[in-house]
Amino acid sequence: MSAVPDHGVIQSIATRTQGGDLAGARAECERFLATVSDATRRAPVQFWLGVIERRSGALAAAAEQFERALAVERRDPQWLLQAGLTHFQLADIGRAEPLYREALQIEPRMALAHYNLGVLLQQKRDWPGAVEAFESALSLQPQIAEAWNNLANTLIELGDRARAEQCYRQAIAVNPRLANAHHGLGLLHAQRQQRPQARQAFETALAQNPALLDAWMDLAEIHHQDGNREAAIAAAEQVLARDPGHATAKFKLAQYRGDQPAAAPAEMVERLYAGMAGTFDEHLVDRLGYRIPAQLVAAQAEWLAATARQLGRKPDVLDLGCGTGLLGIEIRPFAGSLIGVDLSASMLDRARQRGLYDELQQAELVAALDAMPRRFEFIAATDVLIYLGDLGRVFDAVARHLAPSGRFAYSVESPQGMEGTFQLQASGRFAHSLAYLRDTAAAAGLVALDEIPTTIRLENGQPIAGYLIIATPIDAVSR
Repeated sequence: MSAVPDHGVIQSIATRTQGGDLAGARAECERFLATVSDATRRAPVQFWLGVIERRSGALAAAAEQFERALAVERRDPQWLLQAGLTHFQLADIGRAEPLYREALQIEPRMALAHYNLGVLLQQKRDWPGAVEAFESALSLQPQIAEAWNNLANTLIELGDRARAEQCYRQAIAVNPRLANAHHGLGLLHAQRQQRPQARQAFETALAQNPALLDAWMDLAEIHHQDGNREAAIAAAEQVLARDPGHATAKFKLAQYRGDQPAAAPAEMVERLYAGMAGTFDEHLVDRLGYRIPAQLVAAQAEWLAATARQLGRKPDVLDLGCGTGLLGIEIRPFAGSLIGVDLSASMLDRARQRGLYDELQQAELVAALDAMPRRFEFIAATDVLIYLGDLGRVFDAVARHLAPSGRFAYSVESPQGMEGTFQLQASGRFAHSLAYLRDTAAAAGLVALDEIPTTIRLENGQPIAGYLIIATPIDAVSR
């Protein structure tokens, strides 16, 4: 082997690898490494063995080979980039990020490294950093359609929908077959209630990629809003044909058929709010007239102040389904510690920016409560129980974590004169009868102190009737 120049061996390995002969390339690498002990000569072959392992799907083995090569030589930005990409695929973003950045220090004009860094920063939820990375990639190589699409997705998280639309359209101009860009554009149209344009965009996305399940679900919802029940059912069935266990499709199919599931799936609620986090406050408060947090705190301000005097400290508050922190704004002056829980990471990002909460957790309500090692004087659940039909588990969990004389304040939708238990409405939200709420609370050891009729929000300009309910442990009333 020593008689053959190393560059010839490396060229042969590269040619085999790029031509798809991975077995032949691996064998050639192994023969070389078995006969050469010099670390400097071994490093390029170890790099190519890393490439071969990654193409074979052996990511851990690939990362090991890349690290061996980099331990000897770190001047090649491609080596750093490939190692970073492999660690990213292994979900080790802590190792991937410095490798990407080191590659860019050596070669700042490396568009793919900027792009990969942007994808990594998206995963870290560093939205400004991701924007900068994608913009850097596009300044060097404006024909990367995926970079335009990812830049648009990042701008959505930052609430810049106008610029996001421009980026989706640029992605489509570069690659008209990019299904994700058509889908993203459709979501923008849907959020603006531009249903014909949204439907066309979703259909275009699915024509390019029929396996895009989220686009099928969004198309189903557009058909549902248009009153086209059969088309909505057909679109949801397309999802279940491809993924029989798809929880959102099962729930939506039940909704379209008029059935009564017990709760909306967590992944559906999380995706719903992820898409609207950037404009949530404006939409809910300004357009839909949502005032429940202010009403709740106004109704309980006297009790919260009195409890603080009695305890010698402000009460501890748990905000279930905290969203962007609208309740936090109102209740922070009355709270000792304030903990927020929500399913949506995007909503929690917004709440975190307000600097009101001592702790924020991404979790499902009951799971979050079950993991809580403490009790609270005040637990709130505003605009969240509308995604649950059966409230038994929630009320039980709240009762276990409510201080002996604490209070549980929650809002529900409840049409005037509603009977029975709970009902999934055409909106996809649940309504609950007062009788059901009283019985379920009693079973959990809670009793209502006040049932305040109120308008929960507006929908199509019409008020949605409901209640703001203040409950406490039954034992606190009997004492």
